Amino acid sequence: MPLIEELDEDGNVVDEDGCAEETQEEREERDEGKRRWREKLAAMEKEEKERVEIQFSAAEEQRNAGNERLAQSDIEGACESYEQALSELTMVGNEPENRTRAEKANTALHLNLALALLKLQKYEDVKFQCSSALLVDDKNVKALYRRGLAQAALARNAALFQEAEAQAACADFEAALAAEPANAEAQRELAKLRAELRAHERDLAKKQKETWSQVFGGKTVIEGEEDLPPPPPPPTVRPCKNTNLHLVVSAESAGVVDGQGRPVLSDLSMELRQSWCVGLTGGEPAARSALGRLLSGEAKAATGRVVVHPKEPKPGRRKDPEPIDSSILFGGAALLLAMMAATELAPGVPNFQKWTLRIVFPPMLYLIYLGWRYSQACKAPLSVHALVASPEAAALLAKGAKSRVEDLIGTLLARQLSKEERRERVIAMLAAAGFKGTGEDGVSPATYVERGLLVGELPLEQQRLVQICICIVQRPEVLIIDGALEGLPVDNQARILRMLKRLKQECKTSILCMSSDLEQVCYLADSLAVLSAAGSLCEKGPSLEVLETPRHETTQAIIAALLERSGEKEVGGPIQAHCKELLGNADLDGPWIPPKYT
Repeated sequence: MPLIEELDEDGNVVDEDGCAEETQEEREERDEGKRRWREKLAAMEKEEKERVEIQFSAAEEQRNAGNERLAQSDIEGACESYEQALSELTMVGNEPENRTRAEKANTALHLNLALALLKLQKYEDVKFQCSSALLVDDKNVKALYRRGLAQAALARNAALFQEAEAQAACADFEAALAAEPANAEAQRELAKLRAELRAHERDLAKKQKETWSQVFGGKTVIEGEEDLPPPPPPPTVRPCKNTNLHLVVSAESAGVVDGQGRPVLSDLSMELRQSWCVGLTGGEPAARSALGRLLSGEAKAATGRVVVHPKEPKPGRRKDPEPIDSSILFGGAALLLAMMAATELAPGVPNFQKWTLRIVFPPMLYLIYLGWRYSQACKAPLSVHALVASPEAAALLAKGAKSRVEDLIGTLLARQLSKEERRERVIAMLAAAGFKGTGEDGVSPATYVERGLLVGELPLEQQRLVQICICIVQRPEVLIIDGALEGLPVDNQARILRMLKRLKQECKTSILCMSSDLEQVCYLADSLAVLSAAGSLCEKGPSLEVLETPRHETTQAIIAALLERSGEKEVGGPIQAHCKELLGNADLDGPWIPPKYT
């Protein structure tokens, strides 16, 4: 306490800041003001909560009234009730729980209002209400389905069929099925609308043909010329959503001819991307085999070209160091020794000049040699590690009849693995493929491996399984399946398909699966391509789209023949059913994937 205190006019002590000390009465008055303010604030908060609850209650009453009117077929009255309920929920405060509660209630009201507007055939308003609900929940099945119905109705009710509205409706139905695959109503509406789109495309093509026929006076050829057969329809190519994946190899307008100069493949364009499977069906077996040889580098294109695309390193990462070619080291050493020998044997040359020649000329010659080697390397084309699994390759494997199955597969595994680890990997791979060996009852793949089973002792089907395992164990960048599964038992086909699917996902292998059996192809393929009998591309696109809405007549004929033969309503068959049964199989989920290091 200071010795000298300053007093104000009323005799109160003034503090160091120049303010008089607060008296007891002033403190009590201040505390009373704070208490009254807190009470007023609490009353305001209570009043706000009561107001929000009243709004929610009013909105709930209006929603129930709308539901009752909708049940009584009073559609317009139901719309008024739902709109009134929406207006009650416009101001519900800023509390997070109230905002979440309001969004949930608004979503339900938008959906109910969309249902009522559908009955009134106000389709544009239906789209608005469903879009409002999707702003809160973009995977709401009811909103997607009802907006799809509205867009489909707009497409049908227009003076001319609106293809854009129909495509948008298909997209909504597909999104609804992605969220709820078992939705039978969405499946039915999607199939119905796709059929209408196909009919619209056929009608449009027919009208265009009639129009051009009238332009040329009902004739499609010049007077005096013979009538020629109509040209084949152009290929139908639909975009695939895989452009974010690395492009490994591509064929650009490639064509292949046989030994007599006859075209086997013509004007074929195809892309193989990382972690992606392209299925190919149709055409002749010779055409599919020619494509396999072309992409694997075993054959050259008569027309067009095949391009290998190197993978660019990620930003901020160093490229893998290139291995040093031993010929470069030996070439440099040979040049140095030759120069030293030449200068040593040269008569009458002073030592100073000898050492000058030894120091200056070898580096110059070595640089010239390196430049020549670099130019030769630039001329060499890029290559890709591609393997082909086919019955022909299995037949070549059978020539090594005295080779052990374990050696054929195990020697391709990483060098870092011990002998026991190699054997375990071989046994795991054979078990996953359903290897039966010589067909003895109760004998496991491990027993066959321990016995040292030879390839020549196996039947043809088991030799083909071994050849497929040899391709898988090498983790190729590109794996080409050229009819390798045809003729195998259903269980083996399903197991190999499951193994290839895992190889594609875990090893990022690009797969080209070619077969005349569409059921095999459609299980594994992400995109599907169809060849004509002449070896040209008919149709290409995502597998589900091609199977559900085939546009080219060749594709339609292949699918119709398969369904007629199997008696099913959709492409699937016993192979896909067996693949589903193998989900969770211990052998297929086991450690048969080859390690990455070599």
